[in-house]
Amino acid sequence: MGSREVEALKDIDLNIPSGKMVIVKGPSGSGKTTILNIMGGLDQPTSGEVILGGQKLNSLSEKEITDLRRNKIGFIFQSFGLIQSFTAFENVELPLRIQHKSYKLRNRRVEECLEIVGLAERKDHRIFELSGGEQQRGGIARALAVNPSIILADEPTGEVDYLTGQKIMELFQEMIDQQGLTICVATHDPSAMEYGDIVYEIRDGKIRKKG
Repeated sequence: MGSREVEALKDIDLNIPSGKMVIVKGPSGSGKTTILNIMGGLDQPTSGEVILGGQKLNSLSEKEITDLRRNKIGFIFQSFGLIQSFTAFENVELPLRIQHKSYKLRNRRVEECLEIVGLAERKDHRIFELSGGEQQRGGIARALAVNPSIILADEPTGEVDYLTGQKIMELFQEMIDQQGLTICVATHDPSAMEYGDIVYEIRDGKIRKKG
């Protein structure tokens, strides 16, 4: 910030075990999003290592990191991050188009993902025609489309009401139980934390405790 150096994260030591739901909780500005960005290769740490599935992210080229994000990591954003003029189907299909998957494979996988999140009947609706909860489900389906090994969810319940938020967290749990996914959720929503197998608390860029 100008001439002032800001340490977003300090002395972070995190282990995200496979097939678990890990919650990183903390207030706004505590470093939650930065942790997710570093896990997903969107940001690079100034020191230290990030290892995903045995690969050291800081030793990969930009192209290799991009390929890793496209094929191994699913991102879910608080503001949904969907293209408003696209239908739910088209939004979920987009990462598969980027991967140059065949028409037949794309159609089958999109239908599967929309069915998992309970949005199959709304697949032809454009995003602006969907409720907030439906839009978040569309974002989850898009994250699932590439068969990722880990999903990084930034405040997934932040833009929806309490009951919808509970349904989203229950859906995450079902995805872990049925598909063996690993999900890391950054949140300050107290109701979301009860779903975590492991809960880390972060304040001022430092991990304070683990439950």
